[in-house]
This record gives sequence, structure tokens and C-alpha cells, in this order.
Amino acid sequence: MARKDRQAAALRMNIYLTGFMCAGKTAAGRELARLLDRPFCDCDGLIEKRTGTTIAGLVKERGLAHFRALEAAQLRKLAAGGGRVIALGGGIYPSRRWKKLLSATGVTVFLACPWPELAKRLQAGAATRPLLAGRTQKSLARAKKLYTARLPFYNRAAIRVNTSGLTPKAAAREIRRRIKREYL
Repeated sequence: MARKDRQAAALRMNIYLTGFMCAGKTAAGRELARLLDRPFCDCDGLIEKRTGTTIAGLVKERGLAHFRALEAAQLRKLAAGGGRVIALGGGIYPSRRWKKLLSATGVTVFLACPWPELAKRLQAGAATRPLLAGRTQKSLARAKKLYTARLPFYNRAAIRVNTSGLTPKAAAREIRRRIKREYL
């Protein structure tokens, strides 16, 4: 009976994917949701859909504080539901204010990726990242500094999966394997 109760609770919990920009949260999240037959929600994507603009455009036009307020409202709404795979924005998890909510409503998974690989991914997608506006080395240095500052917070996630060299499908399979092993 205890195993059955654990399985039922696991089905209700959200799976929160966290990590730095370009770690693979959205791509692996979609794949994980498909594997687990759960709804997928991308926090940033939902904000973009709601506002009709990109995160980069939103931050440029309305400022980071406005974006963070929208992000907070979106996260509360998503956390209230259950059984979802949720790709968090890169700045949510390092904020201490969300620790209780995330742990009470699901399990956090850190998609770890070494800086050299992240830097390549960031440079390839720089146009869509507010932090990398201008695509300069200075922007990349600023991103590395932020990554280094956030890393200790990301490492506190319940599960850590290294996405270096993994396809989104392979990353999703590894996340599923770890969740089954540790929560079912």
C-alpha cells in the first residue's frame, strides 16, 4: 500500500526543470512530458504568448522587474496544478522565495551543462536572450558571471542531470529514469 501511495503522489507532483539559459529545459521538457504522458508548460513561453512579445522584447520595453512580476504570477498559477512538466525560467530557481513552493508541489531537476558548451549554445541563440544583446564578449562574460553565481543554487535541486552531449530525447530518458528510481 505504501508503494501505491507513493506512486499516486508522484503522479500528482510537478516536475520542475531548472538550469541556465540554453541548458535544454524546453527541448528536454517537451520530450519528458511526451515520455510521461504529462502536460508540458514552458514558463517563459507562456509569458511570451500572453504578452505577444519575446522575453528579450519584454525586458527591453518594460524592464526586468516587470518581467519578474509576470514570471512570479505564471509560476504560482502553474504550481497550483499538478502532474506537469514545467520548464522554469533560468532566474526562478536561484531565487530563495520559490524554494518552499517548488518543493511542496513537485521535484526539481537541474539540467547541468558545462560552461564551454553553454557558451557555444548561448552564442548560437544570442538574438533571443536579453542578457546577450549585442553578442559581444562582454555580454558572454556577464553571462558566465551570472552562471557562476547561480550554480550553487541550481546544484541544490533534488535531481541533477548532466545534459552535455545529450540530445533532448536522451536527457529526457535520463530524467525519467532518475525520477522512477528516486520517487517511485
